[in-house]
Amino acid sequence: MNFSAISRSRLSLLTVICLSLPIAAQQWKAPTSMRKLSNGLTVVVSEDHAAPSFGLCISYGIGFRLEPEGRTGFAHLFEHMMFEGTPNAPKGVLDRVIEGGGGTNNGDTRYDHTEYVETAPISALDPILWLEADRLSTLDFSPKNLENQRQVVEEEVRVNVLNRPYGLFFAIDLPGKAFDTYPNAHNFYGDFHDLDVAQIEDVQKFYEHYYAPNNAVLAIVGDVQPDEVFAKVEKYFAAIPAREVPPRPKVAEPPQTAERRATETDKLAKVPALALGYRMPLRHSPEALAGAVTGELLHNGQASRLYQALVKDKQVALSVDGGVN
Repeated sequence: MNFSAISRSRLSLLTVICLSLPIAAQQWKAPTSMRKLSNGLTVVVSEDHAAPSFGLCISYGIGFRLEPEGRTGFAHLFEHMMFEGTPNAPKGVLDRVIEGGGGTNNGDTRYDHTEYVETAPISALDPILWLEADRLSTLDFSPKNLENQRQVVEEEVRVNVLNRPYGLFFAIDLPGKAFDTYPNAHNFYGDFHDLDVAQIEDVQKFYEHYYAPNNAVLAIVGDVQPDEVFAKVEKYFAAIPAREVPPRPKVAEPPQTAERRATETDKLAKVPALALGYRMPLRHSPEALAGAVTGELLHNGQASRLYQALVKDKQVALSVDGGVN
């Protein structure tokens, strides 16, 4: 649910609050250095010597709403495929290297990007950079791996959507009603037909198009020196050639001129649920910042305005949640 609408007077009040913050807080910036390799890979480094460890995130410019038509769910499917190993580092090597030294790793798919995150002691920086460069160079493209992860993704859909009360209707069904264009309105988890007809050639082509150094940002923060990190990244990633990345689809929506309503029946749900969605301003505009702060005040946690009003005071709701995406 996206309870982000608020009166103009409240938006103005929030803007005044933001402007009244101490100047020092507004001007603080994380210590960062950034370079771009000749193959297009953007590298961002931030020093933080609080502990002898580091965090790494490599993000690729492919997400739910950027996947091509007829390939619904591919961005999410490929997040899983990236953990299936390579000819040089078979499945399980990545986990053993990272977790064996006390580190963690994960991946997730968002609307406009897919990211892979690791944390580990600083001594593991070289091995992890090698592993990330290796799976950016090639993967173990086999029908067995594809079928394995296809089943994993489809089971995830069954657990989180088809066999779950409300079925994430606020995240999957609401956008389909609120938007008109394919990038914003399609089911990001993936249509089973699109997933079932995918062949290994389709998956490999998707990888070659979107998993390119010139479509990626590598960020490292921790007990590091920027120049040393840039040298290591150059060592492991520079030889990977740039690839031709498809142009991004147009995600702009035509203006909405009237309220939209829709009703669904859910046999698994025991009480009614309501999702309200409001179109937000452009993400880099001052209004978007005010809207994000307003949303946090309205629905973030038990101290929020809506939780207190609807759950605590009026007792007409069991829970309230929301977010600005």
